[in-house]
Amino acid sequence: MDLSFFPERYVGILNKVNLIELYEIRLRIGYPVLLKFPNKTLYLGDCGETLLEENALICVQNDINDIINNVTEHSLYAFNDMIKKGYLSTNQGVRIGLAGECVFENGKIITIKNFSSLNIRIPHEIRNCSENFYNKIYNKKDKHLFNTLIISAPLYGKTTVLKDLARKIDKEDYGSILIIDERDEFVNVKGKNIDSIKYSDKLYAFEFSLRSMAPRVVITDELTTENDWQCVFNASNSGTAILASCHARTIEDVICKKYFKKGVFERYVLLKSRGNAGVLDCVYDGEFNII
Repeated sequence: MDLSFFPERYVGILNKVNLIELYEIRLRIGYPVLLKFPNKTLYLGDCGETLLEENALICVQNDINDIINNVTEHSLYAFNDMIKKGYLSTNQGVRIGLAGECVFENGKIITIKNFSSLNIRIPHEIRNCSENFYNKIYNKKDKHLFNTLIISAPLYGKTTVLKDLARKIDKEDYGSILIIDERDEFVNVKGKNIDSIKYSDKLYAFEFSLRSMAPRVVITDELTTENDWQCVFNASNSGTAILASCHARTIEDVICKKYFKKGVFERYVLLKSRGNAGVLDCVYDGEFNII
C-alpha cells in the first residue's frame, strides 16, 4: 500500500505498522494519531504502533495540509468536485474523509476549507471473501445472477465484497459488467468484461451509461438517496442484474428504509464482523426467508 502522500515524518513510521490489518488512520488537530484495527485501537508513535497515549504522535495543522496538498498535487481546485462531497481518493484507492468548514453559495456547498481532521480508510483486497455465499447469489448451472444487496454497518467490508464479486462474475463470462465507482474505490478491479465509470453520481451513471455501455450487470456501492434506490429499481425492471450495498444492521433496518422497494432484490447478504470482510451472518431470499 502506497502511503507516500503522508508527511515525511510519518512515512518511515507507518512502514513499521501492521498494514495488513489496519483499516483506518484518524488525524485530528491537537490530538494523538489513532490506528484502527478490527478489534483494537492503538496510537501511532515514533516506533510504530503503541498502546500508550503519551508516546503518540500529535497531529498538527501542517500534517493535514501536507496530506491534502500531496494527494491533490497542490491543486485543490482540480479536486474540488471530490472535496465538496467530503472526501479525496488517491491513485491507489485510499479514500480520505474530510472534516472542516463548509462553504455555501446560494444554499449549496461549493467547497470545504480549513480542514481539521481526516479519516484515512485503508483498502484491502481479500480474494474469495464472498466464497461462503457465492453459490446462493449465482446459479452456475443456469448462469443466473440474482439481484443482490450486501448489508452491514459501516466498516464491515461491503465494498471489499463487491470487489470480489466483480472479479468472480468477470471470470464467469456472464456478460459485460459496469461498475459505478463514485469515489474511485474500485481502482484495482479490472477484467476483460469490466467497464467502470468514475466520480459520477448514480443518477447520471444509470441514466446514460446503461444505454451507452449496455451492461448485463451493474455494481454500485452504498444506496442512500431516493435517486439511488429509484435507479436500481428502474435498471432491474429493464433486465439488468444489480449488485449493490447499503448501510444497515439488520434486514428489518433495510425493509424500514424510506425508499426501499420490495421486489428489486432477490437476495440480501448480511455481514456481521467489523474489519473482516465477508464474514457472513446470513442470506435472505426476496421474501426475507433465510436460505
